[in-house]
Amino acid sequence: EIGRGRHTSTQSVALPLASGGWVIDTPGIRSFGLAHIEPDDVVLAFSDLAEAIDDCPRGCGHMGPPADPECALDELTGPAADRVGAARRLLAAMREG
Repeated sequence: EIGRGRHTSTQSVALPLASGGWVIDTPGIRSFGLAHIEPDDVVLAFSDLAEAIDDCPRGCGHMGPPADPECALDELTGPAADRVGAARRLLAAMREG
């Protein structure tokens, strides 16, 4: 039945994305946790933001003010600034989780 939590996949499949990255379907995986990931590691996954965090103070959580008032990500403009928002939403979800 659809929506009953049963997996229909029988083998792992990795599909490359045209814009870079992968989508991976693995049978039996019900959740994916990020509790062991550090804030710097999350930001480093955003290649256009990675260099900016070199200018962040030690211990920066990259959340911006008021938590991180000197975060270098706040200096970015244009499309990179939009990506900062995406990275911070992911960081916030990790903190809530």
